[in-house]
Amino acid sequence: MKPVRKTVFAVFLLIAILAMFLPIASFHNNSAAGLSADIEKQQGKVDSAQTQLDRWIAGGKKSEADIQKQRDKVAKEQEKLDALIKQQEEASHDTSGGLSYSLLPGKLPAELEIDMQVVNQYKLYDWNFPVYYGCIWAALAAFIIAFALVIAAGNKDASVLFTVSSFFHLAGILLAGYVVLRLTAFPIKLPYGNAELHALVVAMLMGGSIISFIAHVQGVHNSKRSMVYVFCSFLSLMAIVPFWIMMVNATRSSQAIQQGVSLIPGTYLRYNWNVLASKNFNIAVGFKNSAIIAFGSTILSVYFSAMTAYGFKVYQFKGNKLLYAVVMAIIMIPGQVTGTGFFMFMYQLGLVDNRLALIIPSIAAASTVFFFRQYLEANFQISLVEAARIDGCGEFRTFNTIVLPIMVPAMATMGIMAMIGSWNNYLTPLMLFTKPGLKTLPMMVQELRGDIYRTEYGSIYLGLTMTALPLIIVYFAFSKYIIAGVALGGVKE
Repeated sequence: MKPVRKTVFAVFLLIAILAMFLPIASFHNNSAAGLSADIEKQQGKVDSAQTQLDRWIAGGKKSEADIQKQRDKVAKEQEKLDALIKQQEEASHDTSGGLSYSLLPGKLPAELEIDMQVVNQYKLYDWNFPVYYGCIWAALAAFIIAFALVIAAGNKDASVLFTVSSFFHLAGILLAGYVVLRLTAFPIKLPYGNAELHALVVAMLMGGSIISFIAHVQGVHNSKRSMVYVFCSFLSLMAIVPFWIMMVNATRSSQAIQQGVSLIPGTYLRYNWNVLASKNFNIAVGFKNSAIIAFGSTILSVYFSAMTAYGFKVYQFKGNKLLYAVVMAIIMIPGQVTGTGFFMFMYQLGLVDNRLALIIPSIAAASTVFFFRQYLEANFQISLVEAARIDGCGEFRTFNTIVLPIMVPAMATMGIMAMIGSWNNYLTPLMLFTKPGLKTLPMMVQELRGDIYRTEYGSIYLGLTMTALPLIIVYFAFSKYIIAGVALGGVKE
């Protein structure tokens, strides 16, 4: 690491460490807010006494002595109310009695108490202060270790110490961010209010640690590569975890699902399957209908869109740009806008309750045409078509034998997208299909939520898992073509 970068790293990391010893938050005396409930309660007593007095005066059945006694009661209650309001006003102007807090070296002030009523009302997790304080000390230790390792590595261009330091530094940043956010989430019991952060100290802590981390990673190739791996692994984990949770919930009971998230499979898979069977969830019929519609529409969409894009690219006829502009305009129109007109058109053609109503219209896929045309602009040479014509090859044969193999990566990409869109389509089949034998998997899964007395979440997740499984298989089957397309676009001849 260059000396300048090392200096920037050291200065800003020391600023972050220093910020942990400075007052980072204040807990102001909030006695005025504590009196609001008492004032509201006393106001209710005054209104009740006044209502009783008005009723006695209007009725005329009470003696003057009783009425006067009730007037005295109203005046007494009003005096109590005025005293509480005055006390609240004095407390609101009194800014003394606040508590200051630094992450280190001490703990939260002993005067503070957690408002367990808020915790129980909003089902917040338990407030484990030892773990919170442990995270603070762990963040400090991570920063110190990161600093020491960088200093020990010297001015080398590459060293394992730099890599290890970057991991400790990243852990320190995450822990510091956690303790700051957790501090603002503590529901403090009156008379003190919740934590109010000091912006400057927070900026020193988080900004200093992040700037020093960037200076380190940008200055050392090994650290930069390691952090790229960490970031990619994090994104991969974020993409995989929802699918894993869905499959795990398919093996759990509804009660367990409602209690919280779990990454460990349960033992209710057979029970959830029996629930599906009892609700007439015919998986074979759903798979058949979804497969016919999805694969049929995908094949037509990909093939004819590729042919259309090829025509826009190769044939420079009059009106070429105008027609392409029309295709671009169609992309801007949401499908929901044309839903009613599409249904009426299919009804007039007699294609309601017919799978062809979802297969044939997929030929007109404007977004797919746009993608293919852009792909041809970057990866296709018209000289190949001219050479084929000289050799006597017909137009359709040229397209099928020369152009299509070149477009395989793009076709695989858009094929996956079209497959996912058609397989997950719920609204259009719901409009067109009324016969039970034509229901697709998304329609069947949606009907599982129609229980009046109880919703079986485990069976719903099982249905979702079976719905998503074919999509996962299709992706892994064609992902190599997507990778091949990326590689082809990255090679310069």
